[in-house]
This record gives sequence, C-alpha cells and structure tokens, in this order.
Amino acid sequence: MSTPLSSSRGAAGISNSRAKRDARRRKRLKVSLPVHVSAFDARFRDIEDIAEVIDFTRDGLFFATCMPHYFLGMRLMVTFPYGKKAVAHRKFLGSIVRLEDLGDGKSGVAVRFLL
Repeated sequence: MSTPLSSSRGAAGISNSRAKRDARRRKRLKVSLPVHVSAFDARFRDIEDIAEVIDFTRDGLFFATCMPHYFLGMRLMVTFPYGKKAVAHRKFLGSIVRLEDLGDGKSGVAVRFLL
C-alpha cells in the first residue's frame, strides 16, 4: 500500500522548507574573506565584529562568527571586503534574515542588503 505525499511536499517531492531555503534570486559565490560588522542601532553601537564571509551575492552575504549578540531583524553596517589587502571597502546597510548554528561555538548569519 503506497502512502500519499504529505501536503508539505511539492510535485517533485521536495519539502516546502527546502524549496524556500533554495529559492534564492541570485547564485551565491563561495569565498573566504574578512568582513567588518557593526550594529546600526545606537544601543549596540559599541559592538563590532570582524568575521569571515562564507558566500555572497549583490543582495546579501552569509558570514561565520563566534559572537553571540546577533538576532533576527537586527540592522547592521557591513564593510565588505575588509582588510588591508582589499582594494576598495564598500559599506552596506543590511538586516539579518537567518541565523544558523555552525557548531564549534560558531553561528552563521545571513544578511540581506537594504540599500
């Protein structure tokens, strides 16, 4: 006796959560570059982070950090690429759209650029 597909699966049998996760507007470029991150909100202005970008697009980036202060919806000022070897530093205003546990005390932070 076969079991019907649950309502959480699409025609191809892929769960909706996976389809949403993979439904990106642009292909992401895998890199390992430093990024400077600071809070846009004045209440958190003293907090700064130098983290490692894992991948990015024109619309946003995903970075790894060991700092625990990030939360969904938090607005950030992001300088990318960052460091002495970077030819040009670009600043972006962004908002955190996803947080992910990467293990070993690290978190992944997905930022969508607002401007």
